[in-house]
Amino acid sequence: MDKEGGEFKMTVLFGTVEYFEQEMLRHLEICQMGKWTKEDEISLIYSRLENEILFDFVCDEKVRIECLKNLAYADKRLRVKDYQPINDIEKHSLV
Repeated sequence: MDKEGGEFKMTVLFGTVEYFEQEMLRHLEICQMGKWTKEDEISLIYSRLENEILFDFVCDEKVRIECLKNLAYADKRLRVKDYQPINDIEKHSLV
């Protein structure tokens, strides 16, 4: 756990479903594209992260496959629920 401003906050491990969900939410918050639908924005972010895993991330192939599976699952989770801005999520994740 990280200590931040007197509060303890859980950290998310790279490559987990929660990590990719958090990254996608962060990109959605930063890059609000206005006229695009939520699904279009999520698709664009998913594609960018997928390309990074496939072509930029240097790792064992088993790790790459696990990351891609977790990314796909995070994508599915975001599409079926309403996402909140990252600031609201961070407020609720404080322990």
